[in-house]
Amino acid sequence: MNGLSEYFNDALKLAVVKNLGAGEGFSAKIPGFAGLVVFAPTRAEVLQELKSALEGWIELSLERGDGLPALHDLEAVA
Repeated sequence: MNGLSEYFNDALKLAVVKNLGAGEGFSAKIPGFAGLVVFAPTRAEVLQELKSALEGWIELSLERGDGLPALHDLEAVA
């Protein structure tokens, strides 16, 4: 589980947070994690939503046997 926790934390470091403009809130995603995008009114909330969504994304990917994106490959692209 420690390796998975480290992967989770490393993946979060790749997060791209975008301010959507006046009154529109924020979006956040992690490049390479298809379909993983969240929206929230504040930066703090969007990061919390991203953590929760990432947990579910990883769990579902492993259940399906899809594997996980190689983070070192994503760092070069991000």
